[in-house]
Amino acid sequence: MEGVCDLCPRKCGVDRSVKKGYCSVGDTLKLGAATLHFWEEPILASKGGSGAVFFSGCSLKCVYCQNFALSRGEGTEISVKRLAEIFKELEDKGADNIDLVTGSHFIPEIAEALSLYKPRVPVVFNCGGYEKVESLELLKGLVDIYMPDFKYSDKEIAARYSNAPDYPEVALKAIDEMKRQVGETVVGDDGLMKKGILVRHLVLPNAVANSKKALDILSGVLDKEKDYISLMSQYVPFGRAEEYPEINRRLKPIEYKAVVAHAEKLGFKNAFIQLADSADTEYIPDFDGRGVLKKD
Repeated sequence: MEGVCDLCPRKCGVDRSVKKGYCSVGDTLKLGAATLHFWEEPILASKGGSGAVFFSGCSLKCVYCQNFALSRGEGTEISVKRLAEIFKELEDKGADNIDLVTGSHFIPEIAEALSLYKPRVPVVFNCGGYEKVESLELLKGLVDIYMPDFKYSDKEIAARYSNAPDYPEVALKAIDEMKRQVGETVVGDDGLMKKGILVRHLVLPNAVANSKKALDILSGVLDKEKDYISLMSQYVPFGRAEEYPEINRRLKPIEYKAVVAHAEKLGFKNAFIQLADSADTEYIPDFDGRGVLKKD
């Protein structure tokens, strides 16, 4: 990467070869871990797990982020060649997919790595939804499954928790581009998605209205018969949540049930619902560098 960076909607204009961008990283690939991850939706991975590649940094930086240290730049620097090797190593371990987690600020490097080695299993681009369409275009033909969040329908909430008042409109444009690239959802005989889109939404405390409106919007964008959504109840106060009293608690069952009921009312046929015990820190990976550096 040379010159100013405009990969994400922030368009911070930083020369990341000289200093860190809004995303908290420079222009060298940086990972927190590369490991088999067994907690993604069952349509994505089975016994093999997802071959999760956790990228350091984030252009969204939600105040409640469960991967807080990683999103603020913690991790180990690697080369593009090493990233391609990691894809192969995870595939050889039996991963059902290669799950690229929060790599939006490294899209050119990801595209280059996938040109060096394209896995035989589906490649999943797992992101916060706050993506720039022009950057996503670099991934056309390289990503098989897009798994974006659609976090906010409320601009004020988006501004308060993610400093992104334009989140709803930006995310919708990104989802439209993702659908354009991958087309209709394809599920194999093994019950795993091979191509398509799965949109996640994390229900926040005291924000049921935000969630219901988000589902209203998605019902007009997604194919409710074929596309998949995932309603997550796994919120745990993390990061800087203690500075925001209204979200400094776990989700109440009644809040989550209200959102699930709204999804059913809207007619979503393929909606993943989480159990209450999913709100546990044991499901948060350790970003201890495992799988990042090549071992002799």
